[in-house]
Amino acid sequence: MNSTFRLQHVHEPLLEFGGGARHPDVRFGLIDHGPVDFSMQATRTVRVGVIGSSETVDGFREWFARCEGEIPAKPSRQPNLFPAFPGSGINGPFRCWFEIDGHHQRVLRPASLSKVNGEERDDLAIRMAVELFEGEIRDLSELDRPPQVVVCALPVELIERVKNLRTPEESERSPTEEASEEGEDQDGEDERNARLYEDFRGALKAATLAYKVPIQIVWPSTYDERAVIRRKLAKLSTRRVQDEATRAWNLFCALYYKAGGTPWRMVRERDEFSATFLGISFFEDLGRTTLRTSSAQLFDERGEGLILKGGRALRDKTDRHPYLAEEDAYALTKNSLTTYKREWGTYPARLVVHKSSPFHREETAGFEAAIDELGIDQVDLIWLPRRSPVRLVRDGDYPPLRGTAMRLDREAALLYTRGSVDFFATYPGLYVPNPLMMRAHRRDRSDWDMLLKETMALTKMNWNNTQFDGALPITMRAARQVGEILKHVAEGQVPDPRYRFYM
Repeated sequence: MNSTFRLQHVHEPLLEFGGGARHPDVRFGLIDHGPVDFSMQATRTVRVGVIGSSETVDGFREWFARCEGEIPAKPSRQPNLFPAFPGSGINGPFRCWFEIDGHHQRVLRPASLSKVNGEERDDLAIRMAVELFEGEIRDLSELDRPPQVVVCALPVELIERVKNLRTPEESERSPTEEASEEGEDQDGEDERNARLYEDFRGALKAATLAYKVPIQIVWPSTYDERAVIRRKLAKLSTRRVQDEATRAWNLFCALYYKAGGTPWRMVRERDEFSATFLGISFFEDLGRTTLRTSSAQLFDERGEGLILKGGRALRDKTDRHPYLAEEDAYALTKNSLTTYKREWGTYPARLVVHKSSPFHREETAGFEAAIDELGIDQVDLIWLPRRSPVRLVRDGDYPPLRGTAMRLDREAALLYTRGSVDFFATYPGLYVPNPLMMRAHRRDRSDWDMLLKETMALTKMNWNNTQFDGALPITMRAARQVGEILKHVAEGQVPDPRYRFYM
């Protein structure tokens, strides 16, 4: 291999906000300019439903009302990392009203919750919990004026039951739905508990896809810092609940997006091809015996995501990496791009495929057959391994800057999507960051600069989190959560393709 090491720094990509304004940071961009789809012609109202116990419904509604005013910033020497939440009202960052109408509120019966908590079998407890919420979501969706997004305010005892946590050990957990991107080693019991919760979350989201109302799962620790969720761990967790302003930023951003809004989007210059990004990864079925493709996760500069379920995966006989049969790769690519055209009226000029395993010659033939048939002008096929075998060391106490990139050879590059951030004046992570390895199987671009810039921008397209330094591009970050939902979707059922139902 001829090594041509080249070190460079990719500047923080700008995002587009209201009025075509640009800013590198999500929160300050929204404060200054509002969401990208903001219009002076009409006042927008986001109708929020809420389901839970009497305690969680009351607790969430009280905090929801509190967030109409400013939530002060966390005391910090990094004010750009922990800004105040300006409030959820019309003059707030989303330039709209958020409301919970009394008709959109549902309180679960204590006796029903007790039955779930008392059920000894994990699978039955999860099924009963899903049915409790599903029935109420169905009723809300059938109203003449249904909510646009429904908050499932989970009681502490239900969370502990679906995670099978019945020990006195206590530690706090972040109220966000996603696990840490940087990863933590789990012992077998903790991994089992995580899977139980993922099964509940995935089953609930899958069960409610047909009702066309996105849901947001909220833990008590989101709105009450005193809430404690017990975890069974081999050692105490180091996770801590986020500061209140950050929790408000993340929740209201997710509600806005799930209700049909677009908070921000990637910037595309006029001289660039219109591009869309297709992420392909794999997940096991419910019995954890059969590997399936997690889907095509199709994202574009508009800030829209489309999800499609694919066919069965195969295993390479030499390295055991999963791949698609030629006909399945062809069908998945064609269905993805056809769905894109149905949504936007045209095919993209350029397609970038991100894949979590190496490109197999058989599936590559399927990808390229569909691409050629549909007349896509430019294609880049990029393998993104989960872990990089190479890390860089920087002088001083802090990790390399986010955006640090190194060309390893013509077909491979390293990119630090997490690292020290000048805008934050610190490294905001808890662990030593691991760079993203990018290997090009096919690269129609003449250089790597655009691929690196786009990948950095795609790490900022997570509408569940308003801190912009994500570790993975949204094409890959969505893979796990989408797979955890799609495995609960029955064969033959065509799930709603819009990403807002899966996040």
